[in-house]
Amino acid sequence: MSQKIRVIYNQKGGVGKTTIAVNLAACAAMNGKRTLLIDSDPQGNATSYILGHNNQPEKTLADYYESCLHINIFRQSLFDYILHKTNIPNLHLIACNRELEELRTKLENKHKIMKLKDGLKNNTYDHVYIDPPPANDFFSLACLIAATEIIIPIDCDAFSIKAAHEIKNTIEEVKQDHNPNLLIRGMIVNQFQKGTKHSAGILHDLRKVGFDIIEPFIPTSIKVRESHSEVKPIVLGHQDHLVSQAFINIFRNIEGINTNNEKKKQYELNANI
Repeated sequence: MSQKIRVIYNQKGGVGKTTIAVNLAACAAMNGKRTLLIDSDPQGNATSYILGHNNQPEKTLADYYESCLHINIFRQSLFDYILHKTNIPNLHLIACNRELEELRTKLENKHKIMKLKDGLKNNTYDHVYIDPPPANDFFSLACLIAATEIIIPIDCDAFSIKAAHEIKNTIEEVKQDHNPNLLIRGMIVNQFQKGTKHSAGILHDLRKVGFDIIEPFIPTSIKVRESHSEVKPIVLGHQDHLVSQAFINIFRNIEGINTNNEKKKQYELNANI
């Protein structure tokens, strides 16, 4: 089976990386795909989005990496650290917390950058989504090495152009050194404000960098923050909302499952943003 291991990556913070990772994973699960979400950000925001702030699982990604620092008679499996019971059917989670950050130096010193990739070998999930930290660090690079595809969330501000160039350089380096088959799926535009010359100019410059732009664009809405508080992806809690419809159509475009009617809905959605 061809694995789809997608990392949602941008070293620039505040672009909706976690929201996009969780909601695309939820879309996959809603479409009947057996889906794994890996939270690889020590902030643990994806974990909180799925479980809530007060519900911490016994096993996390930090425990897996900790096991990789020691010589074990029996090989440790990443899948021993999966939380199978979430409130979303078909969606499983490898959680994360601040303990992961405490392991960074040890993991770097012992050259454990390939352990996430090794742990995902022979997995039986239809889709794997990975949420790395907003940084070009050990954990992000481990995610890029493990992935088969990268999706880049971006917002329409002047700093996005610089970030896009930096991301392109990072991807080329990872492909050259570790993961030559890494596919750049494209950019997702978040917090888009239709009808402004500024946004149009930023999109023009982003395309000049060489990235495909995945449509539709995600509009700005308070409903996203509300979904965080509700501990439920917006595509589940508010399915008819414009943001939810944007996520659903982005997922369909990524998967190539649009019908003519769905394309019409997508066109109408863009027209209303």
